[in-house]
Amino acid sequence: MSLGSLAFGALGEEEEQEDSESLDSLKALTAKLKLQTRRPSYLEWTARVQSQAWCRGHARAELGEPGPGAICGFHTVDDALQWLREELRQMRAQDRELAGQLLRLRSRMHQLKVEQICRQHQELLDDAELEAEAEGLGFGEAAELLSPGSLRPTRLLAPPLRDIGLTRMNISARRFTLR
Repeated sequence: MSLGSLAFGALGEEEEQEDSESLDSLKALTAKLKLQTRRPSYLEWTARVQSQAWCRGHARAELGEPGPGAICGFHTVDDALQWLREELRQMRAQDRELAGQLLRLRSRMHQLKVEQICRQHQELLDDAELEAEAEGLGFGEAAELLSPGSLRPTRLLAPPLRDIGLTRMNISARRFTLR
């Protein structure tokens, strides 16, 4: 094999092509789904950068635009960093608020699920009681045991319910907190 037949590519050229392809597909998906950033500060920054006043090198004092030495629409690097810090603080606060909302929503969903399971379990017990009464198993005191307020740890369920395979329902709740 001669050196003339070998094709030498730039180091990392394949990775750049893959990255650009994935970036292009991401941009296409974003355009297809019509996703946009709605943060006003981002929109301000985009407008400032797209106006390219900072590239032309002339200041617009009447608009408060930065002068010739400006960096990406900011007077100094410190101004840009300060803006970035403020944005990060606001985003962190929004993240905390959103996390709290999600935890409250999850808690409410869990509560509704437990209530639904309790209703279904009560219906199951009621059906079992009706079947037992229809068969004449003598279920008088079992009705007292099945009411939610009268469950005692010493007496679990009446023997007829244990015989047909019904047991007490144990519901445990998990606890979640914000950090």
